[in-house]
Amino acid sequence: MTLYRLKPVENAYEVPELDLFQFADILGDKDLSLVRRQPRTNESLLQKWTPSSCKLAAAYQQGLPVPDISFWGSYLLFTAQAYNAFKGVLANAGEFLALQVDDMQMHIFVPLQCATEDTSRTIRRYEDGVECGVKTLVFEPLSVADKTVFKSAMYGTHGLFVTEAFKAIFEQHGFTDVVFDQDLAGIF
Repeated sequence: MTLYRLKPVENAYEVPELDLFQFADILGDKDLSLVRRQPRTNESLLQKWTPSSCKLAAAYQQGLPVPDISFWGSYLLFTAQAYNAFKGVLANAGEFLALQVDDMQMHIFVPLQCATEDTSRTIRRYEDGVECGVKTLVFEPLSVADKTVFKSAMYGTHGLFVTEAFKAIFEQHGFTDVVFDQDLAGIF
């Protein structure tokens, strides 16, 4: 099975004008403890989420086309069309938080699954004797067999990984603005 690290396109902008403080306010997270730890702990946000609205980021207000799928921090942001295409296949991989961005209904996708790394084939990277990521990243085949989008504890919460099933839906619908990189451990 081919796996990919999902990346934003070069020079991409976040679509919503929504910062971490506003996100925390919506969740009732006064001290930001939940929003800071959630990408690492995979805690559900759905029960605390209130469907909310925000403005479109300035670049998109000035005519830049809104991407079908984009990154928003550690999460993905789906347009209504992308949400409809992916909601069934991603139902067990995480949760969708409804967000009205100007006149567009969008959904923040919060991934809640990690896959297990093959520690005999994953090589950690060190600089000056300090661990700083991985040089190669290999997942246990059984741990990704039933997943579509997942994270890696060894790579860190800033990386999202997808299977061929995700890429096939993306390409079938002609969606834009994410890159599928087979160099799973790459830093760029």
